[in-house]
Amino acid sequence: MPEQQRPSVWELFKSFFHPKKAEPKVTTLNGVWWEQRHTIYRLGITSDAIQQLGKISFADLLVEPDQVMDQDQDILEVESDKTVQNFKTPFAGTVVDVNHFLIENPDAINSNRQLENWVLDIRIDFD
Repeated sequence: MPEQQRPSVWELFKSFFHPKKAEPKVTTLNGVWWEQRHTIYRLGITSDAIQQLGKISFADLLVEPDQVMDQDQDILEVESDKTVQNFKTPFAGTVVDVNHFLIENPDAINSNRQLENWVLDIRIDFD
């Protein structure tokens, strides 16, 4: 087994001033992904769900900013060439922002860019 080469002093010095950026941690459940952004969570549709649906032709956002959501409440309804599917929020909270561009341009959902195809930002209410 070949021995791994150790980084040079210069490489260690450079890495101290230019650390690698941490990749965001994305969690998925029932076709919805979410990513924590401080106290806000960004939600979207997973690439796998989009592939299973086929070409999406219509999207209806079922929430608006400042709306209080219960866990498993519908957030988005999409219509594709195969089916109509509702997606639900994985947790309760208050909607902070919605991606109107995605709703006005449902064809953008088909572009397999999962992190750009976010649906809404939600703040979890801890009571």
